[in-house]
Amino acid sequence: MLGADQARSATPYPTHSVKPTLSLVMPCLDQVRFVEEAVRSVFGGGIEEFELIVRDPGSTDGSRELLQELRNELGERLQLVFEPDQGQSDAINRGFAQASGSIRGWLNSDDRLREGALRHVVSAFGPGAGDADQPAWIFGHAGIIDENGQPMQSLIARYKDWRSRRYSRVALLTENFLPQMAVFWNDAMWRRAGGLDVQRHLDMDYDLWLRFAGVAAPVHIDEVLADFRVHSDAKGSVSTRAQLRAAFETSRSHAMELGWRGRFAVALHRVLGTRTRLVYAFVKPGS
Repeated sequence: MLGADQARSATPYPTHSVKPTLSLVMPCLDQVRFVEEAVRSVFGGGIEEFELIVRDPGSTDGSRELLQELRNELGERLQLVFEPDQGQSDAINRGFAQASGSIRGWLNSDDRLREGALRHVVSAFGPGAGDADQPAWIFGHAGIIDENGQPMQSLIARYKDWRSRRYSRVALLTENFLPQMAVFWNDAMWRRAGGLDVQRHLDMDYDLWLRFAGVAAPVHIDEVLADFRVHSDAKGSVSTRAQLRAAFETSRSHAMELGWRGRFAVALHRVLGTRTRLVYAFVKPGS
């Protein structure tokens, strides 16, 4: 492994006959338009030894009923947990507290995985790597899709791909270029770095990646593993400015231990954040 600077449930929780290799958590609240596609994308991930834990704190748009239908069709690998939580971060933490797989990731209910993505993930960790005591994490690339699931040609996605191929801990401090839906880690990393900060609602993934980066460098998979969906109700579309401000403060809080390199990264983060806000004003609804 490289150094850290470089690259109450609706149904009873079952006892798996085979321990899943990989656990995915999916927070869902009023996403009836997209959640079926998200769930089915996980089942098309190319492996059999997985579990998908969907947590819904109180949807009223038909999401719960749809999820129950999918559970009846797809079986015990789809776990449904219908109980209140304190927000997205809390829901994800609760999901991982239930998880059995040694490799972890989360997929928002309006995004989707690419076909065969989980096969690439398991292969990247290697035989037994998910069970190892050595913390490890990986990331790949993500495309962008519209409300109807159609691919969008995006300079943003290309730019993030370019930056991710040049990963370093300092580079990550300058902006969050890692696509959340294409990042996976083992249980050892989660235990070492800690779970999501439940007080964070806009940049909890960025804070987590920076904590991961302080433990070990990730492995980059040069594969498109997932798609990020752009739509008018998405948190990232309606809260772009607040999200960028939160990311800046998060970068600053993690940079102090890196001395002058950290200070330089934070200064650059401010510049890049201004540029991103201007770009998103044109390409994201409601920015």
